[in-house]
Amino acid sequence: MKRTRWQWTAGQAGRLLVVGLGLMATEALSQVCDYSSIQARIQVSSTGGWSSSASIIEGQRFRVGVLVNGTSQLAARELVSLRVTGPNGYEVRPPVNGVFVDAPWNGTYVLEATCKNITSTATVTATTRTPGTPTQRPNLHMIGIRPGIELYKGNQAQIDAWDQASMQKVAEAGAVATHIGFSWADIEPTRGVFDWTGAEAQYAAAKARGLTVFAFSGTTPIWALPAGFTESHRSPPDPQYTADFQHFFRELSARFCHRVRYYEFWNEPNGCSWVNPECSNGQKQQAELYADWLKLWYVAMKEGCPDVVLATGGLDCSSYTGADSCSQYINWIYDRIGGDYFDAVSIHPYGLKTPTSDTDAYLNIPAIESVRGVLVTRAQPWKKIWADEWGYNTRDEALKGRMIERALSWFEDPAHDYVFQARYLTVQDTGEEPVDHNYGLFDIDTTVSHPVLTSRASYPSYRDHVLGTGGARLPLLNAQMENNTTSQYGAIANWGPNGGWANHAEYPRPANQDLGQKFGFYSAGTPETVGQILTGHRFVQGKTYVFKSWAHGGGDNTGVVPYQIGYASTDCNLPPQSCNLSSSWEHLQTRIFAVGNTWYETEGVSFTVPAGSPAIGKQIIVRFGRKADGGMGDIWFDNLSLTVR
Repeated sequence: MKRTRWQWTAGQAGRLLVVGLGLMATEALSQVCDYSSIQARIQVSSTGGWSSSASIIEGQRFRVGVLVNGTSQLAARELVSLRVTGPNGYEVRPPVNGVFVDAPWNGTYVLEATCKNITSTATVTATTRTPGTPTQRPNLHMIGIRPGIELYKGNQAQIDAWDQASMQKVAEAGAVATHIGFSWADIEPTRGVFDWTGAEAQYAAAKARGLTVFAFSGTTPIWALPAGFTESHRSPPDPQYTADFQHFFRELSARFCHRVRYYEFWNEPNGCSWVNPECSNGQKQQAELYADWLKLWYVAMKEGCPDVVLATGGLDCSSYTGADSCSQYINWIYDRIGGDYFDAVSIHPYGLKTPTSDTDAYLNIPAIESVRGVLVTRAQPWKKIWADEWGYNTRDEALKGRMIERALSWFEDPAHDYVFQARYLTVQDTGEEPVDHNYGLFDIDTTVSHPVLTSRASYPSYRDHVLGTGGARLPLLNAQMENNTTSQYGAIANWGPNGGWANHAEYPRPANQDLGQKFGFYSAGTPETVGQILTGHRFVQGKTYVFKSWAHGGGDNTGVVPYQIGYASTDCNLPPQSCNLSSSWEHLQTRIFAVGNTWYETEGVSFTVPAGSPAIGKQIIVRFGRKADGGMGDIWFDNLSLTVR
């Protein structure tokens, strides 16, 4: 197969230009089909087989594959092409065989597989969601951290302490997600030698606090930079290291497969973090260079893990860039490589970064809407926007707090449900001027062994908006259902007396993409209950407690789940899993919810402790109730929470 030559020209001040970039050889379809037959196939669950037809629910993802010669072997991606069409003009051409695609609407989806002049098809029928199921945007509330490696490079203990302290504050604010960094330059500083220590530590710190991870990936090791470049964040690799580039990102996605789903490639490539100096990277030529490497990255990441969701690098869409600079950049990407090499668009829609009054722009809303317009015009409206950085560089903490509330309210408006996540920047200051007080929600003392974070006045604005005025999370053990010691279908750690756990990948349903790897289940239409006692927390007069979770109708996609709050009639001083919840349970409040074929976060049950209540001073119990409490059917649950305000 003919190889396309990459031509690079180094100009003044380290400028890097590129011409003649075309289709890479590994992505060009062979002129000869080496297979006697091909079979287009669909796979729904991780343990399910391949089929020529399948049924799912709208909003669910499904896997597409081309098998060869009547076997279960996937065809080599360079020998076959895939095309999926569906309702409302849906069309994608997955560049990697065996990946997952979305079914955003109900209706029929057709997979067409081609190997030169041999064609095969398979179909998927997506049925309608249960009526009344709320639309979910679970990653809307997100706070980023300034990674510890920025201050403590080389001291892994200090780096870990910084990250853990930061992520704890993210969780305490009620945020459900955060941002971590997988830097090629840091992980492979020496060619062929990988150090995953920092990456694993960041992931572990986020997982321990129940946070969904959105990962930055990018930068180039010094050894792979083109001649004349010395900064890892300022250039893709020299073309001679293309194979190393793809090998690393294939390894990255494979290592974190089914742990990290969301990635973006590079940071502000249209701004200060690309090949031209003086932040001059918003032109067509630089966009095309970025698009070519985005394409290579996308293919490698999908080969490593077919289920990852991949976004463009967070584009600088600050108010000073205007309404259309980012949308023009996205259009250039479409023109260069089409729409098959990114699943989402990540942007940084800052309003006025240094606001002085409430009339200043809190977001660059015209830029967000303009980028959305490109996705619609390009017939890919199901692709989401990640508002991956926004914040305010001001010492006026009261103003910063008001700006945060306005931005969160805008993102929460159902009219803007095309925004999938919105990450405030940041827990700690960024190092920009003034270096001692800018975007951060906390003051920092880095002189002690473990960094101390002290809340600024803007932090409660975020927390109160999410959790209610004065709100705080109470620590439920194993609230994300991830930390179990039994095998699948066994007992749930720290919960009882009934219930078990299972893997989402084996029981896929819409909107489970942010719920981790495992979920809990029990039979609500029987005497079974699932609960936990908080031995270290007691009811306080006048406080309101809210217990809620994500829930689903189980194997038959329908059911009723009773959420309950109660107290322990007799103190239990044993570990929660050893307490007898049934004999000690005293009921306070129940609220039931009908659940269906799509995961969603219910409002749960709330209880305000009145004066004279027998619950005052008693240990708190939360649980899912039984048939006698109004329960029906097989219930699945995940990501449980208890808040107090």
